[in-house]
Amino acid sequence: MLNPSDFASVQWGRKMSALAQNFTGLSPDDLRKLSAFLTRLADLRQNEGKLSDEQLRVIMQNLRTKELTQLEVHKLGIFVEFTGGGFEYERFLIRTDGRMPNNRYESKKSE
Repeated sequence: MLNPSDFASVQWGRKMSALAQNFTGLSPDDLRKLSAFLTRLADLRQNEGKLSDEQLRVIMQNLRTKELTQLEVHKLGIFVEFTGGGFEYERFLIRTDGRMPNNRYESKKSE
């Protein structure tokens, strides 16, 4: 019979294995981008932050051509920063409805 810690490990392993199956079609570069996102998401949740579906959609659309470097809670939503995609940096706020106020956007194009 398994002791309780072994049972918890088995359950966790099953859950993670099922989730990992969703990543089998991703390229190594996509996996790295997703990994960086997950690290930032863990930090966000540790600070009691949460992403709405709309915020997540905006972030994922930007991850296609950019690298996420910052993800933090802001009183009006989530503040993000990306690099790449022709920009040295691109910073903006994403409200819970997925909108990005123009007055909370700044960027610097790569030279």
